[in-house]
Amino acid sequence: MLHKFKVENYKIFDEPVSIDFSRVRDYKFNEDCINNNTIFKAMLYGKNAVGKTSFGQALLDIRNTILPNDVQNISSIAFLNANSQKDHARFEYTFEIHEIKVEYIYEKYEPNKLKYEYLKFENEILYEYDFKKNKGNFNNLKKYKDVENLNLDEWNGEISILRYILTNSKLKDLNVLKKLSDFVSGMAMLKPSEDIVRFKGPRILKNRIITSIIEENLVEDFVKFLKSAGLEIDLKVGEKPDGEKALYFNYKKPLEFIGHASSGTRALTSLYWIIHCLSEIKFLFVDEFDANFHFELAEYMLEKFKSLNDCQILITTHNTDLMSNKYMRPDCYYIMIPNKITSIAEASLRELRQGHNLEKLYQSGEFNGR
Repeated sequence: MLHKFKVENYKIFDEPVSIDFSRVRDYKFNEDCINNNTIFKAMLYGKNAVGKTSFGQALLDIRNTILPNDVQNISSIAFLNANSQKDHARFEYTFEIHEIKVEYIYEKYEPNKLKYEYLKFENEILYEYDFKKNKGNFNNLKKYKDVENLNLDEWNGEISILRYILTNSKLKDLNVLKKLSDFVSGMAMLKPSEDIVRFKGPRILKNRIITSIIEENLVEDFVKFLKSAGLEIDLKVGEKPDGEKALYFNYKKPLEFIGHASSGTRALTSLYWIIHCLSEIKFLFVDEFDANFHFELAEYMLEKFKSLNDCQILITTHNTDLMSNKYMRPDCYYIMIPNKITSIAEASLRELRQGHNLEKLYQSGEFNGR
């Protein structure tokens, strides 16, 4: 699981902004939002343009940094904060990997150019390296047989050290690094509120979603999912004029599903596929998941996300109806203001209890500015 994350001088963030999933309070309700004393299901609120989407992008930057097959042509424009004099962004992650605490820190001048890298697990600094000075400390790393064949003293600095280790070592003694890589491989970000659904994470699609639903014989299951969400939709498989199979609304005059579905239904379709492929996703950041949803559908999908036991999830929303002890608990709701994220449990001087109306307190300004 991800315990903590901090980012600085990245996009909108001119100062450090962080989130701490290990700050769990002693509430005795909605305990399904907590896993191994870590916040496992959470929601993030904040005004428009405060940086929620940028925070999700920062969380996923580690994929591009350490995964051998995730190198992307990310633009350097606006990577660093435009008001800052600093020449690099800093990313700090703390994970718990099979009960081992792993701290991974790196600094970047631009998306694919590192300045500094540091890795520690438990109480041992495995290595640290300054890419600008071409100088580092690998003494503890060299104790492990896994890296005997790596020429670390002649490190060229073109990719991260962790990626180099993961790519060129079998990692038996350092199996925790392989487990870390597996977790990062399962980190994903989904933005289903746009006409073009945006997804970054493990490759869970060989084709388009509708094609995959048809090829995997999931049409009936998909229809059941839509009906459970309150959408009485009957679908059937048909062929386009070019012979390609497609889903159609089962009317007397069939209409192609994806071309005539509402924006909310298209968003729901993408969420269905994410849920179907959830075994490959370990951490999911869902940005504005309910932007096109009726309030009842938003409530249904929130409960659906909460029921997914194997995936740590952080959701952004503007829907204050969902800020309720009915669904989560005060330590699982976060408020974002410029350069700060705080759980509402820590954003109020009062001791929040199960009977409090969290939405009303939020709207009255109870959690602002702390």
